[in-house]
Amino acid sequence: MTSDENTLRAALAAATTGLDPDGDVLRRARDGGRRRLRRHRVQVGAASVLTAAAAVSGVVPLLGGGSGPETINPQPAGPALSAGAGEDCEDLPAYGSNITPAELPDEVRLLWPEDGRLEVEDVWPRMETGPCSGGGELGLAGVDADGVIERLAVVFGPEPADVVPAGTAPGTLVPAPGDLEAGRRDFAWLLPDGQQLRVDADGFDLAELEDLAAAATLKDGVVDLGGWPAAMALEYGGESEPARSTQYGWDVSGPQGSLSVQTMSGDIYGSGLVGDRIVDLGGRPAVLRGPDHLVWSPEPGVIASLTVAEGLDPLEVAATVGPVPADDARLADAGPPEPGETPSAPTTDATSTPTPAG
Repeated sequence: MTSDENTLRAALAAATTGLDPDGDVLRRARDGGRRRLRRHRVQVGAASVLTAAAAVSGVVPLLGGGSGPETINPQPAGPALSAGAGEDCEDLPAYGSNITPAELPDEVRLLWPEDGRLEVEDVWPRMETGPCSGGGELGLAGVDADGVIERLAVVFGPEPADVVPAGTAPGTLVPAPGDLEAGRRDFAWLLPDGQQLRVDADGFDLAELEDLAAAATLKDGVVDLGGWPAAMALEYGGESEPARSTQYGWDVSGPQGSLSVQTMSGDIYGSGLVGDRIVDLGGRPAVLRGPDHLVWSPEPGVIASLTVAEGLDPLEVAATVGPVPADDARLADAGPPEPGETPSAPTTDATSTPTPAG
C-alpha cells in the first residue's frame, strides 16, 4: 500500500466512524472515498511498483515534435453528464472481498500474452460493493500541439449537496475541503434543483470555472455543460458511464511490469494529470505518463493501467493485452501479493464474513 493510499483510507475511516450506517452522510463519504481511491490506483499504476519504473514514473511528460508515439486526432468533447444508474445499481453494504479469477467479468480479466516478455508473479482479483450513487463522472482535456495535456477538468454529479452550505445561491462556487497540488482547483456548486456538481480542475482560473458553473444545466437526469468545453478548447472528452453498486478490480504483476484493471464510472481523462500525453492505441485514445505508464479503456466502463520496466514500451505491451481464461496456467501458479505490497490490503476472503470497508 502506498503512503498516499494509506492517507486516503485513513481519511475515509475517520470520516465514517460513528455515522449512521444507513444515513446519506455515510453513503456519500464512502462513495467519494472509494471513488478517489480507485482513481488513485489508476493514476499510480498497478499493485506492485517496479523499482526501475518508479524512478521515472509520473514525473516526465513525453515531449517533442516529431518523435515518440503518434498523437491521436482530437475528438469532440461530449458535454453531457448522465446521472443515470446501471441496471445492477442497488444500495449494497460497503464490503470488499477476495475472489477467484473465474468470478471476474471477462472484460476485467486481462493479461499480456503467454509468449510475451513479461512474467506473472502476483495475481489479485477482488470485488467491492457499496451504496450506489446516481452521480456520474466526466473528464475533459485540452492539449498542446504534441498531445500533452495542458488543462484538465473532471466534473462529478449531480449528487446530494455535501460541500455547498444550505441557502447558497445556485452557480456559486464553494471550495471543497482538502489540500491540492499547485494549479489544482476543487469546487462545488448547486444546480437550481438543489443538487450539487463538483469539478476537480487543473490549468483553469477562477473566472473560467465560474463560467462552467453558469453554463451547466440539468434536464431529464442529464447535466449539459453547454458550450463551455468548446470555449475552453477542450478537444478530448470521455463519456459518463452509469453508476454501479459492484466494482471489480484485477492486479497482475511481475518483475517486468504490472497491470491494474478497474470497473469505473469515469473515463481515462479523469485518471490523467496535466503533463500526461494523449496518444493513439490501435485507433483509441490512451493517456501516457512518462515513458513507462499507460492508461486506456479496453471496454466501456473499464479502465486499464499498465506500468513497465525500463527498456519496455508500454504502448507495445498494451497492444497485446486481452482477455485470458480463468484457468490460464500463469494464474494458477501465481498467488496474491503480500498485503503490504498491494494498493489496499484485502479485507476478506470470498468465503468469510465480510468486513465493512474503511
